[in-house]
Amino acid sequence: MTTLSTPERRAGLSFEQTVPCSQAHRRCLGEVFVADTAALGGTEFLAAIQIPRAHSLWSDRVAPYHDPLAVIEAIRQAMTVIGHRYLQVPSGSPLSLQRMQADVEDLSALYEQPGTPLEGIVRIHTDRQSGGSGYFTDSSFTATLTVGAATALSVRGGGVAFPPEAYREFRTHQQQGRPPEGEPAAPVEPAPPGRVGRRDPRNVVIGDLPVDPGDSATMPLIVDQLHPSFFDHPYDHVPGPLMLEGFRQAALAIAGPQAVVALNARFSGFAELHGRLDYLARYDGDAEVDIALSQFGTTIAECLVELSPHPIDAQPRGALR
Repeated sequence: MTTLSTPERRAGLSFEQTVPCSQAHRRCLGEVFVADTAALGGTEFLAAIQIPRAHSLWSDRVAPYHDPLAVIEAIRQAMTVIGHRYLQVPSGSPLSLQRMQADVEDLSALYEQPGTPLEGIVRIHTDRQSGGSGYFTDSSFTATLTVGAATALSVRGGGVAFPPEAYREFRTHQQQGRPPEGEPAAPVEPAPPGRVGRRDPRNVVIGDLPVDPGDSATMPLIVDQLHPSFFDHPYDHVPGPLMLEGFRQAALAIAGPQAVVALNARFSGFAELHGRLDYLARYDGDAEVDIALSQFGTTIAECLVELSPHPIDAQPRGALR
């Protein structure tokens, strides 16, 4: 049972059921990770989150540590739910993440406990005020996940909410300036699952690269629109969680399977569903991998990934190849 500190206990948060799918911008019940929320007053909020034990993507890992990107996805959902419930963000408003800094504060808090899902309390502060549309206003947030008594992970970032009609007009104008969709690209050979911290080949999202890539390498992003988690519902662009997973896998592919302990990402453009997307990863040989994502000759996102070896007492589940 999760033990809550005094403010969380007073809030009466529950893990009994998930919030409505529409509030989390998800289509499938199994893709909703937010159980409950509460307002603490002003711009402070709480959310109860839980990551399923048998999720086809987030439970697919070779080390007995929950994936920080699963937590980031849960926090992203929590921010969306809070926007709709408390900050008057109209239902159906597209949200665009512009920047994100995530830090694993205590890796041991993400250690997999047999028979127990990862669940905890996220405390969120945002500078977005309730009332008014808030459209086109860059809103910042900070979020901290507590698992039991441990501070597990913190996220800082910001983004913009679009009016639905304005978003459609913006994307139509943007796509008119892009090369038209041509012949289907040649199939990409995915990287071996173990090389990018996965066991299921379907969850590999980058193309293979040389066995010894040196200190830099280019690898394509695999956009599978039939993937049940990344494409839980239709998109007119490549979704952010898939781009982040590509950053993570590109870092592991060039630096070797390790724990991701920090991500610092910036998004400067939408990734179209057609047109090759390439990651260029540069490894400093120590702990950091600097990665840029480009399409049509333009960099549309960048991410600095910090890695750390898993503790030596953690035995990988399944052999790497």
